[in-house]
Amino acid sequence: MLTWCNRALDPLTAVNGALFPALLAAFVIGSAFAKSVTAGAMTFVSPCECQGQKSGSRWPAKTDPSPVPLDKSTLQAVTPSQIYEWKAPEPSVPLTPETDTRIAAEQKWYNLTGHLVSVKVEADGDITLVLKDADGKKAGSVGAEIPVGPEWCELRKLIFGWTPQSFPFSFKASQRLELREQHIITVTGMAFFDVDHAPANRSNRRTKPKKYAVWEIHPVMALHVDQ
Repeated sequence: MLTWCNRALDPLTAVNGALFPALLAAFVIGSAFAKSVTAGAMTFVSPCECQGQKSGSRWPAKTDPSPVPLDKSTLQAVTPSQIYEWKAPEPSVPLTPETDTRIAAEQKWYNLTGHLVSVKVEADGDITLVLKDADGKKAGSVGAEIPVGPEWCELRKLIFGWTPQSFPFSFKASQRLELREQHIITVTGMAFFDVDHAPANRSNRRTKPKKYAVWEIHPVMALHVDQ
């Protein structure tokens, strides 16, 4: 009569039997992570860490880490509709996608206050905050951008905290995030004329989206939640 079925399991067999489900689960999780990372050209691993981002034009100017001036009188208060009415730099001003330094008009500091209407993430790792006037009476949307880097990590965590976004996630060009919290905020930073998005006549009117200024705040160096 066969009796091996009644024997206790070999200890090694028991261990292997316990490990197999755990290893299988780890494999499935690892495969899902790898798929999410490689699905697109750009991956946000966390609010402060990106993989595969592409450096855009005028990168040194866009990531200028100059701190907010201690002299608050140098900070000019402005609204999105006011920036929307700004003039573009004169044609005589040497400004191209290869211009790494800031022109004179881009060295002025502003406190831009507006209603946060949308948040996008970009292929260069930036987070773009789109602001309109808080009272909604005048036209004009303005972007305020937060780059990748240790100087901006806390700001990025704050913004992602207003969304239900999970990590990691990938995309190819840009992606709009769902906002579960909408605030009126004030962002502080220097002005920046994003010549890449300027029309052929280099006016302060983007072709897409409509009623969107070419001038923006870039990079954002401080943010206050007004309400």
